[in-house]
Amino acid sequence: MTHCAHVNVMSHKTAKKMIPRQSMARYVIFGANQNQTSRNGEIHMATSLKSRKQEFVQDSIFEAAIDLFVRKGFQETSVEDVAMAAGVSRRSFFRYFTTKDHLLGHNIVKHGNVLVAAVAACPAESSAFEVVRDAALVAIEFAMSNPRTRQIIAITASNLSARRANRSRFVDVEIGLSEAFAERTRHEKKDDVRPRMLATLTLMLVDLSLISWFKGEFEDCSKALDHVSALLSRVLCEPIVLQTPKVTRIRRLKPATKAPGRSASSMKHGSQI
Repeated sequence: MTHCAHVNVMSHKTAKKMIPRQSMARYVIFGANQNQTSRNGEIHMATSLKSRKQEFVQDSIFEAAIDLFVRKGFQETSVEDVAMAAGVSRRSFFRYFTTKDHLLGHNIVKHGNVLVAAVAACPAESSAFEVVRDAALVAIEFAMSNPRTRQIIAITASNLSARRANRSRFVDVEIGLSEAFAERTRHEKKDDVRPRMLATLTLMLVDLSLISWFKGEFEDCSKALDHVSALLSRVLCEPIVLQTPKVTRIRRLKPATKAPGRSASSMKHGSQI
């Protein structure tokens, strides 16, 4: 199976060199959020000091919010509670996040950046499914590097409002990921069916693998991805065997016949024996 390449900033030839998945995953995880991926697969440092400071404040507010959500509950925690715990004013909170729901989805955006970088880093000869699976693995490695992942899943699993809030940022991630898949072919647009399908499939693999790991079905999340990928292949490729429902035959009852006995007249006038 062809795996995604490690992208070297200094050399385009080195960028095309194949290396193990785990190395590429580590590079994307620790580099994607501070870098910008170009169309030819190279990554250039393009993050300003201002944007880094903004990200630092956002992360600080997010960390304080997660602690409160775990301790008090998502719905029971107010914006004022989060601002106070993070050491910022209410006005400063709204400078970085529009709502509490917007805040909870903050980590999803980082996952999106990692996925986009992973798709761009895959070599041109990779098949669509190889790119999908390798990008999903990178996103899972990124999730496992975050000590808050289990807490975030627990918060969204126990509260419907929190789950909706977390999912609210998925639309932006899906759009960016669709664009990354479209750029690989040069002739597709992000709104075309194929790149959107690949983006949705990638996010689905990541989501199901993380849930399987969270539920304790697998200790290693990459093993969960192997299981989900294999199951997806079987579901899509194996023929569907339709079972013919059993037909229960209903026995028709025969009409009851009159038992031999005395006539009505004999019943009226008594027996003549």
